[in-house]
Amino acid sequence: MSSPAQDALRLKMGGLILMVAGVAGCGFIGEAVGDGSKLLTGTPVSIAQIAGAWLIAAHVAAFGLIVLLAGLKSVPLLTSAAARRGAWQKLIGFTLIILCLAYAGVMDMPAFQFAAETWWIAFPSLAAFLISAHTGFRLLRTGWKYDVVSAEKLLKTDRRPPVVYLRSFEADSEIVLRPAGFWNRSVTVVFDYMMTFSPEQELAEVLNRVGPVIAIGKPGEPLPELGAARLYVSDVDWKAKVTDMIARSRLVVIRTGSTPNLQWEIEQTMARVPRRHILFVSLGDAKRTAFFDQYFSERFGRVLPSSAPAAKTGAFTKLMSTGKYVTGRIIFFDEMQQPREEPIRLSMTWSGLALGLMRPYRDSIQAAMQRVFASLELPWAARYSQTSAVLLAMVGGSFGLHHFYMGDRRRGFRYLAFFWTSVPMFAGWYDAVRMARINPQEFDAKYGALRCGPGSHGYVAEPEGS
Repeated sequence: MSSPAQDALRLKMGGLILMVAGVAGCGFIGEAVGDGSKLLTGTPVSIAQIAGAWLIAAHVAAFGLIVLLAGLKSVPLLTSAAARRGAWQKLIGFTLIILCLAYAGVMDMPAFQFAAETWWIAFPSLAAFLISAHTGFRLLRTGWKYDVVSAEKLLKTDRRPPVVYLRSFEADSEIVLRPAGFWNRSVTVVFDYMMTFSPEQELAEVLNRVGPVIAIGKPGEPLPELGAARLYVSDVDWKAKVTDMIARSRLVVIRTGSTPNLQWEIEQTMARVPRRHILFVSLGDAKRTAFFDQYFSERFGRVLPSSAPAAKTGAFTKLMSTGKYVTGRIIFFDEMQQPREEPIRLSMTWSGLALGLMRPYRDSIQAAMQRVFASLELPWAARYSQTSAVLLAMVGGSFGLHHFYMGDRRRGFRYLAFFWTSVPMFAGWYDAVRMARINPQEFDAKYGALRCGPGSHGYVAEPEGS
């Protein structure tokens, strides 16, 4: 009988092989199609054969990615029926995304330029593209929910005091923060189809530096939401469970809202937890958070601006001139128990740009949280992600992206200098295999996975569960 470590290694190696085969097949077929004239002049049978072969190759690559991620995340794909259901859900989502990629590729071919210039073809096809892409990414999120680790299991593997995340249940399904104004909301509707990382997930990723992030799950939900690990209790027991959780917590983070149950949780937290261990996170414009802002001021006093030095604006943020726009605020308490706020400003880094629309709130939330952590003397220690390193080596090895990610700029520039040859691409694939073969603990030890920034204060995080 194989061990979980052996199963994970099989999944990683099998996933890498499938990805390489699928990507190579798509590239070969794309070269054969050329400018698309063969699709216009070919027979229906030949067109069907080309399209079918490309779709098969693309699905092989997508399935390889699913299998690879299962191995890197230690998802029991070989032994768990639930994990396999999640994999099928992801594959269906990838099918819709693959069709969108095929549409974009065909419309970009010179032979099909007429279709892009014909409105009765372009507009309906664009609408179908947006609907398919939106549905595909939502199906991916649903598939990821099958892989979520329960709060009970997380607390057994991570012995640090937990970070308790409190919020209204209505915020659970919120992936996009809709701005005020008709035109602003209309723009987000058009461009939010790729947003797959919710604000809660961004908060959970940062807060995991302090401890395992847990929250009470919504009763009756078929699958847990992504972000904080869910703990499910009955309606009768939830108040007792909340008071027990906050009593054992390292930090309590409250996503602001206006529901009565959340106000009860706020009152209990303020009465039972040291104020330096409490954070309030308001997301959205001032109109959206006005009710809570008034409640907080009346109940706990006026909120002062943060006393921390002004944040440095990154080069890309300056270029885009986004730093002045506020998308929320974080309220914390200083040494004198005075509430202070740190605005969450729209910002963008080069790595955030690479992630595109999938994680639009990443840089803004991390920048504000880092300043709050520094004020509260909380750890700001991040780990190199084995998953990110392997994927960057696979898809960006030609440019040395995995070396830039892990801080080895000299080697990254070597890859970048010869990107026009095939050598860095094959070297990147070799690096991906080499990094995927080892387990997470070996990866941390070999590649110095801990990075400390401002606010770390010499703190070294305990190894996280894989």
